[in-house]
Amino acid sequence: MSYALAQMDRILANLIKIGRVDSIDFDAGTATVDFDGELVAGIEWAKSRAGTDRSWNGGYSKGEQVLVLSPSGDLSQGFITGSISQDAFPHAGNDKNPKRIFEDGTVIEYDKTSSTLLIDASASGGHVVIQCNSAQIQAESTITMDAPNTICTGNLTVEKSLSMGASGGAATLKGDVSFSGGSLTHDGKNIGESHTHKGVQTGGGNSGGVN
Repeated sequence: MSYALAQMDRILANLIKIGRVDSIDFDAGTATVDFDGELVAGIEWAKSRAGTDRSWNGGYSKGEQVLVLSPSGDLSQGFITGSISQDAFPHAGNDKNPKRIFEDGTVIEYDKTSSTLLIDASASGGHVVIQCNSAQIQAESTITMDAPNTICTGNLTVEKSLSMGASGGAATLKGDVSFSGGSLTHDGKNIGESHTHKGVQTGGGNSGGVN
């Protein structure tokens, strides 16, 4: 076989290759990929967005099977286009619902049948943080939860002011209620522990209203 034909075969063989991730350089955003014993470093992976809007998927796992496209068959110029499932890392789901499983067991899934978005961090004991406050931006940020019913199954802590009933709603409390510090008022009148009544008299009569 001539050198030219051998070169052509090599180029064609390297245009599209399947390999496994050996290591990740997070600072450079590149991976070292193992092509059946041939290690090639500095391979960037494709992003869903890479302009003024940018995305980052956190890299790839060691041993993850990936598809690499290499312009002109030069693996050093190749880039990872995506992942391919394998026995070691099977499909995340088995139906039409989009699903993402993270290494620590956290799951994000959308059920198209029930129109339910699930963020499940119970397996990892993790936290869900929604942050829109910024010291650099003076405009007041807002999070709106627009639903007929909102249910908190665990404890609820509000670190600042709580405003209720702006649209004429009512508050219903069950169980013990405890207040500490501050004052308790109704229509501007103190009904806390330091309040007094007018028209107080001994015997079985009722006192007057709150002062």
